[in-house]
Amino acid sequence: MRSVCEIGLKYRILPEGDPLKGLYLRWAVLLSLFGVIGLLGWGRYNREVRAQEPKALLKISSGSDLRVIGRIEGGSLVRGSEGKPFEFTLSGEGEQVSVNFMGEDQDTLRELKTIVVIGSWDGENRHFKAKEIALIPNYDFITWAYLTSLIPLAFFIFRMERKVALLYIMIKEEKAYQRENLS
Repeated sequence: MRSVCEIGLKYRILPEGDPLKGLYLRWAVLLSLFGVIGLLGWGRYNREVRAQEPKALLKISSGSDLRVIGRIEGGSLVRGSEGKPFEFTLSGEGEQVSVNFMGEDQDTLRELKTIVVIGSWDGENRHFKAKEIALIPNYDFITWAYLTSLIPLAFFIFRMERKVALLYIMIKEEKAYQRENLS
């Protein structure tokens, strides 16, 4: 029996060299594309979605449009009256940060609840001025759920495409198969 390379070259169905070179090249391009998309997604997550703990926030001198995740300490929530902000202490990783929030009385503001606040940090006074409250991101679970289902699926598709290419070569090798002459 002849090698797969000899069969591919004889019938000119695959490029010279390794007959599965096109398959591997196609999959390398796809994996590279998914890698780039993954890196862009990771960058967006770090830039726009990821929240910092109060411990990491205390290391920053000042900044705006920061996202901080933490738990509202019990007994620290002071509801603001007309024109006055909500005041509470946000804790996480053994550190605490005082927060002022100007906004509507939302159901989200309860003691002992974990929240994400978005606003600006004043490092000198160790005070966070929140302008909005966001949902707690649960992307770790979602990402792992997609990866545990899509990676085996992609591996299965790659193996099936490879087997189909090899089967195509084997069919071409058989004497019973005759190429149609359409001219």
